[in-house]
Amino acid sequence: MNGQELNQIQKRALDNYSSSEPWPDDDNWHFHTNKILNQKVNELLIEYCTDEKIILNAGCGKTTYNTSAKIIYMDIVKEYIENFSNYIVGSVENIPLEDSSIDAIICVGSVLNYVDIQKTLSEFSRVLKDNGLLILEFERSNSAEFLFTAKYKKTIFQQEYCYNNQKHFLWMYDENFVEKLCDYYNLNCLYKYRFHVFSSLLYRLGIKEKRAAKYCLFDNILQPISYPFSHNTIMILKKLFLHKLEY
Repeated sequence: MNGQELNQIQKRALDNYSSSEPWPDDDNWHFHTNKILNQKVNELLIEYCTDEKIILNAGCGKTTYNTSAKIIYMDIVKEYIENFSNYIVGSVENIPLEDSSIDAIICVGSVLNYVDIQKTLSEFSRVLKDNGLLILEFERSNSAEFLFTAKYKKTIFQQEYCYNNQKHFLWMYDENFVEKLCDYYNLNCLYKYRFHVFSSLLYRLGIKEKRAAKYCLFDNILQPISYPFSHNTIMILKKLFLHKLEY
């Protein structure tokens, strides 16, 4: 991952999303993706976040969640967020917030696949309070889409997709690599949910994306065998409390 490639991916993402909706209604695969993300994130917020918490919705697009906690909305596209009362126009790689100032971060919608993963996880760890939570979602190189190719389970590579009638470039990550990198930044994985399991396998076998997408309805029962096939993973991570040494 070099600087020139990163700049190209981020510039393309900014251009694409500045001229379109983040979740187009006519895209069946991403309709199901958005539905799953909203359901899972809302479940986690109900379980973990109370009124007094401050949440950063990082790379939020226009997405909101059912929570009484205070949410700060952050995105690179001002038009997506300017109507929210608390918003920041900025990148997840350089978050303009103080150290240890946030109780929880939501970063879903494949935001991680467009950015420098190390800078981003470092920033998330920096702004999170000790024992703060990170809800993180990304697209995987472990996906059935890449089965029997050199890309399958590769640590990181760049992939081109056509989404919303636009050309997108994403960084695809091996799931174990992401978890180890999170661990390096003191973010401990508590929970995983993988989705687009059977749908990704069907897509690899030649079923059209629109038809394959609906089989994500089986994701819950396929969790035990999801690792070799699913295209997306949601992780909930907790920032470890590190005792400071006194001299």
